Amino acid sequence: MLRLRSEVTIKGDQTWVFDALSSCTIVEDTESLTDTCVITLPKKIRWQGVPKQENDALNYIPPIKRGDHIMVRLGYTPPGMPPSDSDLKARFVGYVRRVDAKAPIKIECEDGMFLLKVAPTKQIGFPNPKLKELIGFLLKGRNIAYQVIGDDIELGRYRITRPTVAQELNELKRERGFRAYFRQMPDKADPRKTKSVLYVGYDYPFDIKKKESFIHSKNIINEELEFRRAEDIKLKVKATSVDRKNRRLEVNMGDKDGEEIQVFANNIGYDALKLFAEKALDRYKYTGYQGSIETFGEPVVHKCEGVHLEISDGNQGDYLIKKVEVNFGTSGYRQKIELGPPLKVEKK
Repeated sequence: MLRLRSEVTIKGDQTWVFDALSSCTIVEDTESLTDTCVITLPKKIRWQGVPKQENDALNYIPPIKRGDHIMVRLGYTPPGMPPSDSDLKARFVGYVRRVDAKAPIKIECEDGMFLLKVAPTKQIGFPNPKLKELIGFLLKGRNIAYQVIGDDIELGRYRITRPTVAQELNELKRERGFRAYFRQMPDKADPRKTKSVLYVGYDYPFDIKKKESFIHSKNIINEELEFRRAEDIKLKVKATSVDRKNRRLEVNMGDKDGEEIQVFANNIGYDALKLFAEKALDRYKYTGYQGSIETFGEPVVHKCEGVHLEISDGNQGDYLIKKVEVNFGTSGYRQKIELGPPLKVEKK
């Protein structure tokens, strides 16, 4: 029987390594700026270098603190093998946001967006920047890798108004419909390592290098899926364009009584905006499965990667991953995978 194994490394004033957890919950979501991780340590732990009397005191404050770097690795130990032979895989890399010192100690963490939440902006205006130029300006000198999905997107007249970079990204998300999130990507300088990369754009990156397979009765525990045909989905797209003189142009398309989706494409005319709205409608109104599956903790997948599904009704398809929630602890090691748009659908 496989045994659960974990390793948490926290680097601050010194390095702490934990090989036991009571629980761990990780959420990766393309619809949210910030990926999160919450870990709970066992009630009885000893801090290296701390006298036993001080360590056991009820009011003892743990030596880890806000801003410390953290990596969480999870996996299994094969039957009959020592823990040292466990194949642990990185599931979260980020920073400590908050420590609840009351036993059992709970540590709340955030990904690279943590740094941008305290990174100040220069509140200035631009006549007509491209999205890539704006993101480059916001991140200048911060040593943060980024990728803009859609290099030629123009923003029209734009002014930075928020005090931090993360708040300005959230403003872009709220007002212009852009997604912004971090992903752990292979480091070209050292393929054995990963680095945190900020993605910003309307669409998903679709840079899928591999697809893990999940098959009913093999490694799918539960399915919460609904097959929907494009013609049965009630959806309305509201497309907005703002020109260089700050004049707004709107195009509405789709079902009048449908759920409204807002999209933005600045500095384009009516015909181009209409075409943009049509493409947006096609992007959201697709034929395929919507919903989620629950699987074992491996094979490990992350948001924006691909999955191949073979589900209980005999149908199969390839999908992009929109969201992943990982739960690890005494009840087992599970991941809930929420599907994004289909890459390929085969329906019997």
